[in-house]
Amino acid sequence: MIASFVLIMALSLGIALWARRGHKRGQGQGHDDARAFFVAGGQFGALLFFFLSVGETYSIATMLGFPGGVYAGGDSFVLWFFGYILLAGPCLYFLGPWIWRAGSLYGSATIPDFFRAHFDSRALEILIAAGAIVLLVPIGTMQFLGMKLVLAALVPQAPVMALLGAAGLLTFAYVALAGLRASAFVAVLKDVLMLGSILLVGALAITHWNGAGAGTAAAAPSLPPAAGGGLPFAISTILLQAVGFAMIPQNWAFIFSARDPRAIQRAQVIAPLYMVMFPLLMVVAYFAQRHGIAVPRPDFVFLAVAMALLPGWVVGLVMAAVVLSGLMILSSVCLAIAPLFTRNLVPGLGNRAQQGWSKVVIAVFLALSILATQAKVPLIATLNNVFYFGIVQTLPGFVGALLVARMPARGVLAGIGAAGVFIVWVRLAGISPGGINPGLIGLAINALVVAACTALWPREGGRAIIGRD
Repeated sequence: MIASFVLIMALSLGIALWARRGHKRGQGQGHDDARAFFVAGGQFGALLFFFLSVGETYSIATMLGFPGGVYAGGDSFVLWFFGYILLAGPCLYFLGPWIWRAGSLYGSATIPDFFRAHFDSRALEILIAAGAIVLLVPIGTMQFLGMKLVLAALVPQAPVMALLGAAGLLTFAYVALAGLRASAFVAVLKDVLMLGSILLVGALAITHWNGAGAGTAAAAPSLPPAAGGGLPFAISTILLQAVGFAMIPQNWAFIFSARDPRAIQRAQVIAPLYMVMFPLLMVVAYFAQRHGIAVPRPDFVFLAVAMALLPGWVVGLVMAAVVLSGLMILSSVCLAIAPLFTRNLVPGLGNRAQQGWSKVVIAVFLALSILATQAKVPLIATLNNVFYFGIVQTLPGFVGALLVARMPARGVLAGIGAAGVFIVWVRLAGISPGGINPGLIGLAINALVVAACTALWPREGGRAIIGRD
């Protein structure tokens, strides 16, 4: 089991080394070195972009969290997950090409790059960069928490912190070797293993459905249903996260890496093929319940069924697929956070300095994320819950940049600020306004404030992106 796991990890590192060749070639042809590092210089065709952007949607939360939610009786969780994933694709299909055109127009590598250039506002750049960093920080911890569950089962006698440290070093190696190119090529291996593992375990669960000895004699634990706020909350959350998906910083990096807008749309057209995973993951969760496979916690149910049905060396491959899913999300978050510091918060760094300091930022981020897995910090969970509440608030400004020539920077700043104040107030007060997700209400407030500021203080000499030659 350990040997097959280590073999896959070594293969992934070898792929990252191989990807470095194209990274050096891109730098040697007069490209912006930093942009080549963070967004691969816009070199990816439809196939590689597909694995990077669509495949990266499905992380360790897919393989562990989704069947765990089903196992725990989370019907509302299933409704939310399917609705969000199904709507996010069409949103990205229409918005993605315009994000790509906006990035190409201004040579952007991050969301704040675009907002600074289009609105000529350093304040807007700082606000969006700082907000994105705060919202992205817990994502690293969540990936390490998922990997902690897997690695502790793989090598129970080893110190967990040492195992997480090794995972952090591997993530750093991916990024340091070739930036986004390494993530893209390793994502191909991750997706093949992820889909293969789910198809294999799901098919075996179906084959053994009526068998008598697949699991242990212990009954599945009685677990409360997944928390939810009723149908209005579920639907408003689906809408919020579907449109917010296009505004996630690492998704902008993926979009900027595409060779042309058609690559983005082609990837979204075939993205629903990945949905075959979810019925099989549901089968796995129900199989564990039917056969009384005891699990220490719901998130372990997929691995528990794999261990019950597969030989040890194949379980090692499944565990490698799960860990690679977490490592790929980690690497993309690293490549999103680093330029927010080196390009946006700290001005004036050259291309080489941006890459050098980005590696320092990434190392610090990974170390803090690992340490945070040991701490019982309520703030981490709270920030994770409000990720989409905050990340979507750049949407009115972006849509305005596309359509409204006279939208001022002060309007975008005021809209984001008003939404932020509302969301923080609702969270602190513990209010559920009409059962609607407060992030969606905040988005509406944001749009209204932006519209009012545009009407009262229109920008002179501005130009909308749509309509430019």
